[in-house]
Amino acid sequence: MRLIETDITCRLDALPWSRFHTKFLLALGITWVLDAFEVVIVGNVLGSMTKSLNLSPFEGSLVISGFLIGAIGGSFLFGYLADRYGRKKVFLITLLLYSLGTFLTGFAWDFYSAFALRVIAGAGIGGEFAAIHSAIDEFIPARHRGKVDGLVVASWNIGSILASLVALVLLDKLPPEWGWRFAFFLGGIIALLIVWVRKNVPESPRWLLSKGYYEEAERIVSELERQAGKVPERVKCDVPVFEGSLWEGLTVILKNYRWRFLFASSLSFTILTTYYGLVSLLPIVLAPSMGIKPEEVPNLFLIGSVGGLIGGVVVAFLADTLGRKLTGLGVGILSAFSTLGLIYIDNFYTAFWIYSLIAFSFASVAYVSAMEIFPSYIRATAIGLVSIIGRLGGVLAPPLLISLSEMGYKFGLFGLFGFWLVGVVAYLLWSIFGVEAKGKPIEDIT
Repeated sequence: MRLIETDITCRLDALPWSRFHTKFLLALGITWVLDAFEVVIVGNVLGSMTKSLNLSPFEGSLVISGFLIGAIGGSFLFGYLADRYGRKKVFLITLLLYSLGTFLTGFAWDFYSAFALRVIAGAGIGGEFAAIHSAIDEFIPARHRGKVDGLVVASWNIGSILASLVALVLLDKLPPEWGWRFAFFLGGIIALLIVWVRKNVPESPRWLLSKGYYEEAERIVSELERQAGKVPERVKCDVPVFEGSLWEGLTVILKNYRWRFLFASSLSFTILTTYYGLVSLLPIVLAPSMGIKPEEVPNLFLIGSVGGLIGGVVVAFLADTLGRKLTGLGVGILSAFSTLGLIYIDNFYTAFWIYSLIAFSFASVAYVSAMEIFPSYIRATAIGLVSIIGRLGGVLAPPLLISLSEMGYKFGLFGLFGFWLVGVVAYLLWSIFGVEAKGKPIEDIT
């Protein structure tokens, strides 16, 4: 692997926050809103969709699984392609794929068509995750990276709130057989509009350098400096140029960065097992056990989304002030104990509000820590692999926790507590042996 001596990475980090950064962030960060919209809208319209298409309960559950299966495959495939062919090409293709799969779901006529289209939409979102977070980490100045990444992750809750409101309106104003279709039409159209916004987003200069395209990287950074009125900084560093295959890239991740990969995977596993675990426990086990009527469950989800948004914004700023280690470990420990609050606090609404405020904000620091610790030439591939492990955990957690709950709802929550301990232990070890990334350039971390 050869090295290029360049000042481009230092100049990227020295740029003042500008209109470009805001537009860039909105164009790419919308992925989390779309992801939440997709997950939550299906949960809200699945009943009417199942009835309209004459699906069995098992087939209805597979419609949701299809999205996760697509996301797992898309994370790996498009993560590799983003490292091979560039961030921009991939985040345009994946958004088009998501838009197509979501819009066409509105035309589904039976189980097989609905399942296939959910797989396509999931593949788009899975690929988005790897490509857009690689681009964001590589473009955003180091001093802002933690809070920006955290705010992007927190925006998931905005999509969740919007999906709930849209579903309520469409299912109320339209016949049941059309309400769910228009929900998917709307999601697909919104995504297509974002494709148009993204077409002017430049390629990541750090990725260009990792492939030896120095002149193109210089042109992009020079233009950003011109727009910002910034005088170039001339501090140089060595950037590796990687020209290997997928297998060689995987070897680098699993050999040279294996402990970082294990740390990042543990965080992804914790985030998705605890989220999907609670989402399954809430309507099936917890609400009946607490005497909460089924029609009141959407109110709990709305409370959770608002709590997650508020907590996520706070945690995003803490990641750049207190640092990743202290913030991650502290929020992880508080999340674990807030799970026990669901057992021992008498008022369940109060307990759930406390839980959502803390636990749903964990992702705003954990994903930051997981994604910034790999070098640019393999970052998207690594993020794709990390995402696969998390999503697999998200698939397995619901049946496991529901099975534990057969002995009593407390056992299901104790299982949820156990999932939180994975993230706590990971952050504890990282706090002792890992690098504190707060305010540091990507090159210094990796």
